[in-house]
Amino acid sequence: MNASAVDEDCQTLSPTQEILSPRKRMRLENSARKSWSLMDRRTDTEVLQEMGVSLLEQDDSEIQCETINTNTKSLKRKHDIENVNPNVNYVASPKSCNTKYAKTKPSPCPGTSKISPRSCEKAPLQEILETSFTDEYLIEEETPLNQIGADCYTKGGYSVTSTGGRKLNTTLIGVEEEAIISRRSRGEPQGEDSFRSLSDEVILSVFKWLPKRTLAHCMMVCKRWYRVACDETLWQRLDLGNKTLSKNSIGRILSRKPVILRLSSSEIGTWQPETVTPSRLQYLDLSMCSIDCDTLECLLEHCPALRKLSVENLSLSRRALGLIGKCSYMETLNLAMSQGIDEAGLRDILKGCTNLQSLNISWCNLAESTLQELVETLPQKLLRLNISGARKMTDEMVSALVTRCPRLLELDLSDCSSLGKDALTALLPLSRLEHLALSRCYLLPPHALTKLSSMSSLQYLEVWGMLPSTSLNVLKTTLPAIQVNKFMFSAIARPTIGTKRTSIWGLRTRD
Repeated sequence: MNASAVDEDCQTLSPTQEILSPRKRMRLENSARKSWSLMDRRTDTEVLQEMGVSLLEQDDSEIQCETINTNTKSLKRKHDIENVNPNVNYVASPKSCNTKYAKTKPSPCPGTSKISPRSCEKAPLQEILETSFTDEYLIEEETPLNQIGADCYTKGGYSVTSTGGRKLNTTLIGVEEEAIISRRSRGEPQGEDSFRSLSDEVILSVFKWLPKRTLAHCMMVCKRWYRVACDETLWQRLDLGNKTLSKNSIGRILSRKPVILRLSSSEIGTWQPETVTPSRLQYLDLSMCSIDCDTLECLLEHCPALRKLSVENLSLSRRALGLIGKCSYMETLNLAMSQGIDEAGLRDILKGCTNLQSLNISWCNLAESTLQELVETLPQKLLRLNISGARKMTDEMVSALVTRCPRLLELDLSDCSSLGKDALTALLPLSRLEHLALSRCYLLPPHALTKLSSMSSLQYLEVWGMLPSTSLNVLKTTLPAIQVNKFMFSAIARPTIGTKRTSIWGLRTRD
C-alpha cells in the first residue's frame, strides 16, 4: 500500500464510520470533551501519553493520519487536554508550524517520552534534535520523575539547555539515572530549621522518648544535637545484654555516665585506660559475660560507687576481689559459681562491704578454711544468704553463722550434704527467719523437720528431693502455717528472676 492510498483513506474516514456502537455515537455527539476510550482509533497521542501508554508503537497508517490532521486540530486538542487535567502544561513550539521535520522517530530513552512520536524525514542530527526537543510535548508536574525529565532531553552526548537555563552534558542514560544524578547535585534544603527556635531543654524532652539506637543516630546530625544527646539524663539505663562490644567500648559507655548497666551474656572487648575516672555506675550485671581479667579489674576500679553487683560464673583474680571490697556502698553481691575466691579475697570483701545485706556465694567450691572465714566475718546486718553447694559446710559452722547473723530473713543451705540434726537445731534461734531451703540435705532425718513448727516467723520451707510424696503430705499436715516446696530455685542477690530480662534487681534497664 503506497502513501497516497493511505492519505486518501485517512481523509475519507469519518468519525461516524469509526464508532462501532450507537451508544458511543450518542455520547460523543452530546459531550463536548474528547473521548478517552481506547476503542477510538483516533485517540490523540497526548491523551495516550496522559494515560501512561505513550510508548506504544503505532501503525504506519495511524502515524500518517495523525500527521495530516495535526495542524487542523491542534487548538482543539490543547483545549481538551487542559479541561481533562489542569495539572498538565501544554508547551507549544515556535517551530510547530514547520512541516519540514514534522515527522520524527520516538525517543530512545526510557520513561515518559518528551519528543513527538511522529516520524520524520532524514535531516541533520542537530536539526532533528532541536526540532524534536522544541516540538509539542506534555509535562506532568505532579510526577517528580517527569519534572526532572522535562528539564532536559539528552541524546548522543549533546548539551541541551533546559527551561531553567541549566546546561547538562549527558550521555545515553535513562530518566531514572538522571533523577539520581540530579538528586546528588542538589544543595542543602531551603527554608528555616524549626529546631533552631527550640531551646536545649525542649529538645532534651523530645530526645527522652527516643530509643537508644535512634538517639545514637541523632548524635550524628549536628554539633548541637550531639551536645544535647550526650546529656547524662538520657543514658541512665543501658541494656546491652547478649551483645558483642568491640575494643574500648566499655570506656565510651562509662563516658555517658549510666547508673544502671546490664551486660549479662555479652562479649566484652579489651579496655586498658591510662587514667582512672570514677563513674556514676551503681547497678552492674556481668552475669555469665565473656571478659578478660584485666578489663574486669579496670571496670571495677572505675566503679567505686557500686551498690549491687553480679559477677556470676566469672573468674576473679586476687586484685578483682580487693577492688570489690573497696565498694563501701555495696548492698547486694552475687558471686554464684565464681572461680578464684580464696580466704584472703573473701576477707577483703566482707570487711570492706560493711553494708552488705544480700550475698549469694553458692557453688563456688569453697575450701573449709574459706567457709570458716565466711561464717566468722559476715556483716551482722546481713539479711539474705545463699551458701548452697558448700559440700564442706559442717554443723559447727552453721551454729557460728547463726551467732554472727541473727537478723537473717532468708537462708539457703541446699546441697550442703554434710549437715545433720545438730545444724537444724542450731537454726531454731533465728526468730526473724522467713524462708529456709534445705533441699537435698540427705543427712537430715525427716522427723526432725517437725521442730521447725516452733519458728513463728517461718513462711516457706524447701525440701526438694528429700521426702517421698507420702512423707511430704504428712509434713505439710504437721506444718500447716508453712508452705512447703513453693520455690525450686533461689532468688537471693540474683539480678534477674525467671524469663524476665528487662530489669535487674527490680530496676528497669530500658526507657
